Amino acid sequence: MAPGLSQRHRIRLANEAYRQLGAVCSVTIGVRARVAVLADRRVAVAAVEVLKDHATRTGVPLYGYCIMPDHVHLVIGASPSCDITSFVGQFKNLAQRAAWRLGVQGAFWQRSFWDHFLRREEQVDAVVKYILHNPVRCGLAERWQDYPFCGSLVFTAGDKPPPYSAQPDGTS
Repeated sequence: MAPGLSQRHRIRLANEAYRQLGAVCSVTIGVRARVAVLADRRVAVAAVEVLKDHATRTGVPLYGYCIMPDHVHLVIGASPSCDITSFVGQFKNLAQRAAWRLGVQGAFWQRSFWDHFLRREEQVDAVVKYILHNPVRCGLAERWQDYPFCGSLVFTAGDKPPPYSAQPDGTS
């Protein structure tokens, strides 16, 4: 490598981690330059529809989601037919295409995404509640329930999440 050039570091775990059934991953997907593309209500609605449809079609558990103006939070797991990395890439592609149909120009997602696999001591419901309250902390709503772009396909009011039993490396 030429002097002065930095080498791109691998930011992903081994592929097996993203296929591990039962592991729960918190994902943040950013918009390039933090442009508030998703502040357009039509684009945010389309992103939520794409997300819910894609999770249902692939069987990926969508524990929680929050579409913010310039980023997206997900708490998801792999399904037998779709790993986490593939799901995120497919969601970004489908949401991008939906945005284009609404007149958004050009690609807007940042490359890749940030992830954090929940550890045994981390409670899925606590992480989901944290991301659901993101619009409240940012001043977009007084209560998370009033913000139309967040929710869960796994939990309903009063539900307790299933016990978290697996780590990305397969241990319990």
